[in-house]
Amino acid sequence: MKTPENSGLKRLRWSQVLFVRATRFGACLLLMLLWGCSSTLPTPEAAIDPNWLLSGEVLFAEPVAPEMLPDDDILGLEPEIRRYLAQIAPDESPQQRLVALVHAFENRDFTVQYQADRTLTASETYTRQQGNCMAFTVMMVAMARELGAEAHFNQVEVPPVWGHEEAQTFVVYRHINMVSETSRGRRVVDFNLAAYDPVYDQQKISDAEAFGQYYSNRGIEWMQQGDMRQAFLYLRKALALRPESADLWANLGAFYSRNQQPEAAEQSYLQALQLQEDHNIAISNIERLYRKQQRFALADQYAEKARFHRQRNPYYLYYQARNAYEHGDYKNAKRQLKRALWRHENDHRFHFLLGLTNFKLGEIEDSLEHFSAAFSLANNPGTQQAYNRKLEYLRNQQQ
Repeated sequence: MKTPENSGLKRLRWSQVLFVRATRFGACLLLMLLWGCSSTLPTPEAAIDPNWLLSGEVLFAEPVAPEMLPDDDILGLEPEIRRYLAQIAPDESPQQRLVALVHAFENRDFTVQYQADRTLTASETYTRQQGNCMAFTVMMVAMARELGAEAHFNQVEVPPVWGHEEAQTFVVYRHINMVSETSRGRRVVDFNLAAYDPVYDQQKISDAEAFGQYYSNRGIEWMQQGDMRQAFLYLRKALALRPESADLWANLGAFYSRNQQPEAAEQSYLQALQLQEDHNIAISNIERLYRKQQRFALADQYAEKARFHRQRNPYYLYYQARNAYEHGDYKNAKRQLKRALWRHENDHRFHFLLGLTNFKLGEIEDSLEHFSAAFSLANNPGTQQAYNRKLEYLRNQQQ
């Protein structure tokens, strides 16, 4: 494995410690972080009635009629926006017009300030000049299509993050951006392109899938604001678009939990687990639900299931390794990183931390190999610069 040029690796005399701090991808939270954490699924004690769960009858005394569900004009553009777009490189090809649009945003011809709890339509995002990654992507997809360019929603599987203060808390992120693919290549349009890392798994999703996430986001936001009827209507609309989504059923369970409806919450979580048996949010929250009800045997079974999946999750192993490294337990850090790399060998962060760990253990050749791998895999210039700064710091400490 060759050492990348200009990485600073050749100049280092390996005699000092370089401490690494993890950085988080600026992602958009589509699933709530819901109260606590938590292999075969335990036998459910409650029969699942999806129609009852989707009716809202337990909260509103009568079923919610389908015509009551929201129908936001998600990709609609106001005439003002269309007039602006008509002036964007009008004589060029659609892809060249898209490039000009992205440059206009970068030059702040129009702006969007990041607001995590603002899932908005395309027109709302442009007019209010704020929104989260979903809002920004909705706006850019709508504008790109208005210019005649090919554009689709792209879901980026940002890894889970475990905080040091809450080692048992599992956080699931769903980040979404726009991708335009032509014969000339692939263009990614992201709210924070500097932090975008192509190492993460990603996939094109349909408009219906993206809209399901949009309505779920809005539902969670209404719930946080205390408007439970609007929250239910938006969550219900999300599930009308994507009834097969375990994520959305888990969010409905959270809604029912917040509204003190344990039976409906339990059924929603169980429905999520029928669709995806290792869904961590559903496992964590049904464990908490059972523990609150003093159904300790079931709670313990789900807690064990959560542990089972965490110990096989490369990002949890990375968290464990980072924690061990920072406490000077380098042999344990190396063991956890080896397990993480066996499951996912293409994450530059795993290699970089293993390089540091090998160095601390005096395994210089292995250290250099993993630093080289980290640079080779870190296609993001910002990440490469950060690694160079860390290595430069190490070099300076040795002089």
